[in-house]
Amino acid sequence: MTAPTYQYVDLPDASIVTTRALLTARENIADTVAARAMMCIHGNAGFGKTLAVNTCLHELEDARGEEVCRVTFRARPTARAVRYELFETLRLPGEPPRHPSEFDRLVKTALAERPRTFLVDEAQWLSGEAFEYFRYLWDERATQIAIVFVGGAGAHTVLRREPMLSSRIFIWQQFIRLTPEEVLDVVPLFHPVWGRRRPG
Repeated sequence: MTAPTYQYVDLPDASIVTTRALLTARENIADTVAARAMMCIHGNAGFGKTLAVNTCLHELEDARGEEVCRVTFRARPTARAVRYELFETLRLPGEPPRHPSEFDRLVKTALAERPRTFLVDEAQWLSGEAFEYFRYLWDERATQIAIVFVGGAGAHTVLRREPMLSSRIFIWQQFIRLTPEEVLDVVPLFHPVWGRRRPG
């Protein structure tokens, strides 16, 4: 998968511009993966969170051979739904177990096999219960996972509300809107058509 695939608009000749937020995300994600920790990137829709995170993780996949598992939720999932999503993402063999304890043992065994990084996108849809399930897996001594939660303000709010979760977040990063000055710097680099135009 190439980096431009992560953009919502597949525009020919468009380039990903290394903004200050993307540079910070690159450092934060690299530190989080190295520490096998959890981090949260949050901010309003359209500020480039998902693009930045996917770009940075793609670089880690290429440079270090890091195995990245991408999980996205579009509705508020239960812990049961999270289990099933992980079962599919990890490509576990056979049928999903019926009982939670058996399910958890299977998932934890798989997560102990080798290091992995999970990107949990649209994390604003996660309830405290769903976040808690990820914490439960991460807390297991044998598992070798790093987790990057990416979501709107709702994700930050839920995580901050739960001390057991909040205390385990290694890095918090908020994405904010580009300033007008930053836009003038970034847009000409985004596509050649803008490079031929004068600001204003």
